[in-house]
Amino acid sequence: MLKEFEMIVTIVQKGQADKVVEASREGGARGGTIIYGRGTGIHDSESVLGVQIQPEKEIIFTLAETYQKPTIMKLICEKAKLNTPGAGLCFSLPVNRILGSKKMMKPSEIQKLKKEKDKKIKANNIPTKESNKQQ
Repeated sequence: MLKEFEMIVTIVQKGQADKVVEASREGGARGGTIIYGRGTGIHDSESVLGVQIQPEKEIIFTLAETYQKPTIMKLICEKAKLNTPGAGLCFSLPVNRILGSKKMMKPSEIQKLKKEKDKKIKANNIPTKESNKQQ
């Protein structure tokens, strides 16, 4: 059975990403990807000596199984204090396809997939590298 995933996107002020990743891990995610950006909203710019300053942001992408999403988002909101005005925001997007997701799998899941693949190869008499070497 294929797992269903969601992408949780969190945007916070610079220096707050570690709290988001910590909350994500506490909720069951394996980690996240942090990228840097700058705010361009009407309330994001500040003026210092007449020069507009754009505050730096951290954007955290967290891929999680769908059933984990509510817990992870609640923990992010609490740890990063997202209910505080100007602290940031968090939202999720459905993910309909993932490639290269073995890193997200537990070792036991990878072993199970390998065994299933081996059974299919044997059942269908598909040559393998090992069988070709023996000939």
